Amino acid sequence: MQTFKPRVSIVFPSYNGVEYLKKNLDSIKNLNNNDEIEVVIVDNMSVDSSINVIKSYESDINIKLIRNKFNEGFAEACNSGVKNSNGEFIFITNQDVIFPPEFFEKLAKIYSKLKNKHEIVISPALIFENGKIHYFGAKNHFLGFSYTPETGEMLPKKKIIKDAHRLSGGSFYVKKEFFIRMGGFDKEFFMYYEDTDLSLKILRNGNKIYTTNDPFLIHQKPHHPLSDLQYYFLERNRFIVIIKNIRNIRKIVPMFIIVEFILIFHALLTKRFKLRVKLYLDLILKFKYFKKIRKISKNENHLLPYQAFSKTLDPLLLGDLKRLKIFKILLNQLNKFLKLF
Repeated sequence: MQTFKPRVSIVFPSYNGVEYLKKNLDSIKNLNNNDEIEVVIVDNMSVDSSINVIKSYESDINIKLIRNKFNEGFAEACNSGVKNSNGEFIFITNQDVIFPPEFFEKLAKIYSKLKNKHEIVISPALIFENGKIHYFGAKNHFLGFSYTPETGEMLPKKKIIKDAHRLSGGSFYVKKEFFIRMGGFDKEFFMYYEDTDLSLKILRNGNKIYTTNDPFLIHQKPHHPLSDLQYYFLERNRFIVIIKNIRNIRKIVPMFIIVEFILIFHALLTKRFKLRVKLYLDLILKFKYFKKIRKISKNENHLLPYQAFSKTLDPLLLGDLKRLKIFKILLNQLNKFLKLF
């Protein structure tokens, strides 16, 4: 009996990715079931030769290229790509990944095995080219942080399929109809934490997210220190996740304030104090908007109690400062307090 192979649309935004696109598209070209796949690329106004690279593969891959007139960010570009896709299933990813040839055959088998009356999402592991983990499941904290604690460790060789609290926006397989029914990504996030927000919505509607290390994707881009733009959106969007998803916010305000003082201290040491002040001012200016989206979230979904989230934080969040003894001491003391909260 021939195994059913669903038609899949690979969807990803493109932005000045010329150094990554060739390996990415070569790997898609060499997929075992290439004839079952279309690739929807949404270009966010690249100014390098990305478009030429993409067009050079049009005779080998079923590519649909959408060229935006402005950079609409990762979240909305993905939404646009999904709307213009034809697949029963979609796989949302990034321009800098490499697919193994049997990737979608393995995903289809896992989906068939795990699917029940509820919808499921499969978010395969992402590893760097040295074999170390970029994503393999994630931890969601009640203060809005979301990250993979195992980042930087070697991916286990033994096959694992496990529940995940968050999918990765760079690697997830889902039915197109379900993604649209969940509302897709919230474009307010622009980039970062849109996957956390969507994951929480999926989970609180009674559905499941899984991650696996077989298959996995290779992430070409090495881990670099955060740019100011990345830092801004990561921190801003953490606030939005809390506003949209956690009930009883007043109960976590004392701990929230303590952590913010620590983050201000961190910003001083990393020369981002002015950026942090700008972040707070921008949040204050959007107070009415945040009040509105919280009301909408309450009406549409049951918000999650903060007790449903993780309470401790990992040294990973300190970045390079985890080497400083003062921050290790602060984090240990903070975690002792958080456990009692």
